Amino acid sequence: MKYLFIILAIVSLATVVSLFSFLPGKTPSKDEIAISINGRDIARDTIALEGTKRGYHAKEQAELYDTVITRELLIQEAEKQAINKEESFRKSLKEFYENSLIKILLDRKNEQLQSAVTEKEIDGYLALTGKMITFTRLDAIPTSQEEASSAKGLTNTALFNDLATPIRMLLSSLQPGQFAIQFDTGTDRYAIRLDDIQPSPNPLESSQIDRQRLAAMFEDHKREQQMNQWLADLQQNATITIHNGKE
Repeated sequence: MKYLFIILAIVSLATVVSLFSFLPGKTPSKDEIAISINGRDIARDTIALEGTKRGYHAKEQAELYDTVITRELLIQEAEKQAINKEESFRKSLKEFYENSLIKILLDRKNEQLQSAVTEKEIDGYLALTGKMITFTRLDAIPTSQEEASSAKGLTNTALFNDLATPIRMLLSSLQPGQFAIQFDTGTDRYAIRLDDIQPSPNPLESSQIDRQRLAAMFEDHKREQQMNQWLADLQQNATITIHNGKE
């Protein structure tokens, strides 16, 4: 049973950081060596770092060593069987590397996004709650407000509360006649113009809406829109050629 727990612990430690911390690197000096396993040396700071990451305490040092030793033996056995030279392994490692790069990039980009929400934005949303909204999804993205005022498109009239959340977020920032651009995933984007606002036959109480929950919705929407716009800009600024395979 203890063996099974050790194996499960090893598998659970198979993260990007752990993987690269055990790949062959700088050979530790004699004083730095904590464990030697079949001639392969593991430094004390590597063990200490792994223990810190995994929350091992001093009294669990033997368990930490046992985990590291078992892990290293499994790595060596895999190398002995030349698994590290197999194409499937190389592809897995490449995917691991690429996914790690993407995750770090997106995490950093997410930290840069501006998602502050004002009381005015919340008030604008509440002012449309329970109203009948007429809006137009324009056939093309206008270059100016003047162009948008006469632009053609698909016009809809609906209760504000029945619209999809991204559309509600977008319309709540507009006055009749104004337009805004909605960014979807990839390069898909479109313009929506607010045409008219009318009272609903069955008005709803906007005071029943939680302002904090609404602010959180705005934050999520802003982050999503900024991220989608950034991704669209990456594609727009890139040189992309799709080959059809024909000579």
